[in-house]
Amino acid sequence: MSECCNVNVFRGATSDGIESSNNNSNNNKSFRRSGSSLMNDDGIEKLLDALRIDLDRRDVICGDIFKNGLTPSEQRRLDLGLMVLGAPDNLFCESVVQGLDSETSLHIMEFLKGYVSKDTSRRVIVTLDRPSLFVWNLIDNVILLSKGRVVYEGPRFDMEAFFAFHKKPTPSRFSPLEHYLAVVNNFRGDNNAVNWESAFKRWQEEGDEDEGDDLADDIEACFPTAIPDVLLVPAKSERTSSSCLGKCLPTFLELLHRSLLHTLKNPGILGLRILMYTPFTLFLGLLFFNLRRSESYDSVNAMAALLFYSSSFYIFMVVAILPFLAKERLICHKEVLNGFYHPTIQHFALTVGSIPRVVILSLIITIILAGMVKLHNPVYFFCILLLALWNAESYAILMSICVSNYILGIIILAGIFGLAMPLEGFMLTPSMFPIWLRWLYLCPFHTYVFRSLMYNEFSDGSSFGEMVLESYEIEETNIKNDLIVLLGYSAVIHCVSVAVLLLCHKRKLREQKDL
Repeated sequence: MSECCNVNVFRGATSDGIESSNNNSNNNKSFRRSGSSLMNDDGIEKLLDALRIDLDRRDVICGDIFKNGLTPSEQRRLDLGLMVLGAPDNLFCESVVQGLDSETSLHIMEFLKGYVSKDTSRRVIVTLDRPSLFVWNLIDNVILLSKGRVVYEGPRFDMEAFFAFHKKPTPSRFSPLEHYLAVVNNFRGDNNAVNWESAFKRWQEEGDEDEGDDLADDIEACFPTAIPDVLLVPAKSERTSSSCLGKCLPTFLELLHRSLLHTLKNPGILGLRILMYTPFTLFLGLLFFNLRRSESYDSVNAMAALLFYSSSFYIFMVVAILPFLAKERLICHKEVLNGFYHPTIQHFALTVGSIPRVVILSLIITIILAGMVKLHNPVYFFCILLLALWNAESYAILMSICVSNYILGIIILAGIFGLAMPLEGFMLTPSMFPIWLRWLYLCPFHTYVFRSLMYNEFSDGSSFGEMVLESYEIEETNIKNDLIVLLGYSAVIHCVSVAVLLLCHKRKLREQKDL
């Protein structure tokens, strides 16, 4: 409520709630049926009514930096609706109305009030920053903080009695909330400022009875609170059965459908990458156009440089997908907490959903380079590049699991890919590595990509081609074996991803059990 004072507001000892997040999710009607007793169109429509999302706005996409969609207030309300779908008992909302207009703030608080009023086992805990008197009137219990210390904790209606007991009653025609903040933070420069932490403890022992809140009563009389009907029943039996094998496949297919839909509709996932890869590839095609096959150092060096670029740059640019994976991961985290599915199902759906975009990007690059540079055996080039991008995507998915901050994830992944570039055999051949570092040559998947591309280009049976392969120490390369290695490499990455997911999921289950 001020720079040094927060108000924690909650429904009381007989109500409950869950953790809030600032992420958005697309409105997918068929996915509504996969988790709780409200997973049907009629129940969702009632929930949207309670959230006061207009009918003509319910088919609007959430939107992002590339495309306009729901307004920030609508996104906030939709996010709140997603959190309560699983009917959690404890709902923690940090700054739930921050940055919103007074009307929207009141609607959100009324929704939360309606949520807890339907079940005495629910509790909603929120932090508020200067709530209006209408919002203040909805609060049951308050924790008032000043400079990190608790200066009041208890029913809202007892606050006036507390301050009156210490000779600081609210003046007439003055907002109680503003008054409480002013006195606990000594806004008026009172030299005889009260030690409110000690005062609260003393008041608990000697304080008067509740004097009520006349202003709140007047507000309620003039503007009756409109508490929406938020009837959400936890579907515990459905959550238990959702772990059965019969529930996994439909959930996987629905998550896969959502992933493919995001790939199609979100320009940042595929469209932006196509716009980024295509001009670069066209530029390469023009730069190396009809590269002559002369038996010269310049010709070999130019082709090797092109193949090194293909095995490095395209892989490196996969880091651009991390912001979108991070957003998807946060949505998944929220849905997993609500018991809709196991996180490994979402991982496999996301992994399979990445295959079409990898195929499309590899096909575009192959068609352009094969047509303009006249590559040997474009089919093998396509397969090698496909598995290269597939491994890079696998790394990106693993990074999104391990690191919640996508900027940090981009830095780490860029560092890993950058470290792999000098190890793949173009800058230094394996024999030129220090003896104690030669084992690193076989570690990055970039090595198998580059040497397979080189072997595919120069293994034409000529003595010159053999000489080139020997100079790079890759004359014994077997493309098919390297393709199998690349497949196994991606499988290992996904096994690590699943292991991390399982460890994190078990830890969160233990934390929930402890609570």
